[in-house]
Amino acid sequence: MTEIENKGIDDDFFNFLVRQWDSAPIHQTLDINLIYLGQGAAGLKMSAGREFTTVKGRLHGGIIATLADTAMGWAIITLGRTCVTVDMYMNYFAPCFEENDLIAEGTVIHSGKRTVVAEAALFNAKGEVVAKSRGTFSLKKGNIQEFE
Repeated sequence: MTEIENKGIDDDFFNFLVRQWDSAPIHQTLDINLIYLGQGAAGLKMSAGREFTTVKGRLHGGIIATLADTAMGWAIITLGRTCVTVDMYMNYFAPCFEENDLIAEGTVIHSGKRTVVAEAALFNAKGEVVAKSRGTFSLKKGNIQEFE
């Protein structure tokens, strides 16, 4: 596993978040890896394995949406809160093909008392935009560290 970059989060909280990441089965199942965490931001990487593709080796749109949802959710988690997705929409611009890396960057764009709006941009290995997403998330009561 490569080093995960800390982009300005308290070191203890950053290490706590990395431990939480490692404990989520979906991340291992889809082989999604953390690249960085920052205040209201998260970078993830996934290799488009053959098992996630459709015709002609294209990564399934649902897998792309899952990666976008995960990036947005983790951008919110860096603020110390847990959340659930209320809604999200996707715009697909280009295919991602089998055995290529897909990079997702999630960013919080508005954080309220009960809901958060976040965006994700997904890029192929050439840096081309594959998809973009925006979602609304409902915040759970309490701090993420209370759920450990």
